Amino acid sequence: MASRSSSTSRRLLGLAAAATTSLLVAGCQRAEDAVELPPRPVKTVAVSFSPEDTFGSLVGDVQPRTETNFGFRQGGEIRERDVDVGDRVEVGAVLARLDTEDAQDAVRKAEANLFAAQSNFDNADQTRSRQEQLYPRTISRAALDAATAQANAARAGVDAAQAAVRVAQNNLDNRVLKSNAAGVVTAVGADVGQVIGGGQMIVRVAQLVEKDAVFQVPEATIQSASRDVRVEARLLSNPNSKAIGAVREISPVANPVTRNFTVRVGLEAVPDDFRFGSAVRGTVQVAGDPVARLPMTALFNQGNQPAVWVVDPKTNTTKLVSVEVQRFETSDFLVAKGLQEGDNVVVAGVQQLRPDMAVRLLNGAGK
Repeated sequence: MASRSSSTSRRLLGLAAAATTSLLVAGCQRAEDAVELPPRPVKTVAVSFSPEDTFGSLVGDVQPRTETNFGFRQGGEIRERDVDVGDRVEVGAVLARLDTEDAQDAVRKAEANLFAAQSNFDNADQTRSRQEQLYPRTISRAALDAATAQANAARAGVDAAQAAVRVAQNNLDNRVLKSNAAGVVTAVGADVGQVIGGGQMIVRVAQLVEKDAVFQVPEATIQSASRDVRVEARLLSNPNSKAIGAVREISPVANPVTRNFTVRVGLEAVPDDFRFGSAVRGTVQVAGDPVARLPMTALFNQGNQPAVWVVDPKTNTTKLVSVEVQRFETSDFLVAKGLQEGDNVVVAGVQQLRPDMAVRLLNGAGK
């Protein structure tokens, strides 16, 4: 009996020890759960609303608004080319000359034909005058009419010969190619001694008075912008040099490779260092309702509605705020409503946040 009682006592002591251990472990777990996690460091930006919205910037180049290809009206051999690429030309400046030997012969031939026609007319006109004096005493009416008709035909021959002289002289004059506007030579299409055809480009001249900034613009920007926008163009080599302009022309067809559209901006009050081919950065400014620009990393999806995490400055805790997005861009989005000026919006790690989470702003955040 004593042995059975001793065994029972040992079992009771074991159960008591196990129960005590369980209570201690549970107490430790509740103590660990009661320990608060340290505030999560977050990076934020301060919301700033601006009445002007920008589509960002694009790089383009300066091009002439008016560029003319000069060529001869008829073909021939080039005897002189008086300009080269980069030369400045004035109105009436000689650009090139063709061989004039054949044209000069044509002028001499036309002048000879005119002399013959004029002599024929003079003779016919004198005959008609004599016939008028003799009529009706010694000649009939038929003879007078024949003399008159012959004089009229001779007069028409003189007119035709004079027209032929003008054509021959114009052909000779057209053997000299002249500029009809002041500008700079941007290209040449033929050299001395080369036989060219009528209409072939010999010299290309760009006028210096008006200049355009030309950009390749994505389709999304074309669709969301109006043609009334003002564009600021700055030289990449000298950002302090700038010019303002308006959209003058939008290509109706996109580039088949890049799918971008060519946009020409007519510049106003262009500085002298805006040379043709200079690279410029164009920025489009659109006056409209105040909007705030935020990076895409700040965007959070709340039930298919856009939202952002805002840090309460008093408690340093997070709250999810629904926003109205005006437009999405490549790396940013524009908020029209839902935020206040100066709100601190979390811009990194938003998927790890939850409401009322304690956070700590990183150095420089919110500025």
